Amino acid sequence: MSVLDNMDLPTSNFTSISHRSAYPAINPARPELSQAGRTVLITGGGTNIGKAIAQGFATAHAKKVIIVSRNKAVLSAAVKDLEAHAASIKSPTTFASHAVDVSKDAEVVALWKGFAAEGTTIEVLVLNAAMFAKQQLLHELGIDRLWQEFEINVKGPLHFTEKFRGQIDFDKSPKVLLNVTTAAIHMLHNPIVLSQPSYSLTKAAATYAFHQMADTIKAEQLQILSFHPGMLYGDGWKAFGITEEMLPFDSLDLPAAFAVWASSPEAHFLHGRYVVDNWDVTELASGDTKKNLDENPDYLRLGIIGVRETNRDPSYN
Repeated sequence: MSVLDNMDLPTSNFTSISHRSAYPAINPARPELSQAGRTVLITGGGTNIGKAIAQGFATAHAKKVIIVSRNKAVLSAAVKDLEAHAASIKSPTTFASHAVDVSKDAEVVALWKGFAAEGTTIEVLVLNAAMFAKQQLLHELGIDRLWQEFEINVKGPLHFTEKFRGQIDFDKSPKVLLNVTTAAIHMLHNPIVLSQPSYSLTKAAATYAFHQMADTIKAEQLQILSFHPGMLYGDGWKAFGITEEMLPFDSLDLPAAFAVWASSPEAHFLHGRYVVDNWDVTELASGDTKKNLDENPDYLRLGIIGVRETNRDPSYN
């Protein structure tokens, strides 16, 4: 029996139209989505989703894209590929890379000190670095391994965010923070998710933190959005013996284009929310979905299902 036999595919009918690749409304080449003049920092930017997002920002003519990961050789190869892409479309975007372990305080501090010293201001921060879980239950994983995942998936993003918001000229121009999360945080009965509970636990913790953070700042100052990047083929699927031909995987250009759209004013209405990049953005911005977003501050946010907040009797202790 294959793991696929009892698995619900991570698809959604939240919008009537669902996408598996980039589409016109989120095309990074749209003038309305231009990232000209902006410097973008992407963690986990050397491969797969992060690299694709870097390419998307080059298509949108970002001033500079900086990619970060632990592997220097991977980063160098990625920069060469990104420069070739930029040249092929006559994009003015330049690229840089830094080998940094997002869980190491000294390395993170040194990175941001370097930006300050050279006069670099980050306008868009994409938090994509992540540690994937082993197929073990929480009580079997071992506290050291579990805490390592918290260090990378929770502490790392929050430390980068602290430094991002601490930039001297942070308030001089609109900023964007994108948290690349996962649908695993709400796929409660999926057998693959259940076999790797530490991943959904840590990613949910970080996503909840960004929900809270969005409550403290306006989208016009710092636009915060968490999104699932689609069903993309990678090492996690290989671990279960699933090949690329077995499922209808999404194209990497989908999260790349969505990240650019999510960094534009068109996405202001999703400030502080969680979305899936397969969902049609035109539908999200209209009809009942937009009405729910406008009227319910908890819509598309993590919470306890079935419990509604009520006014508490002041005499109750």
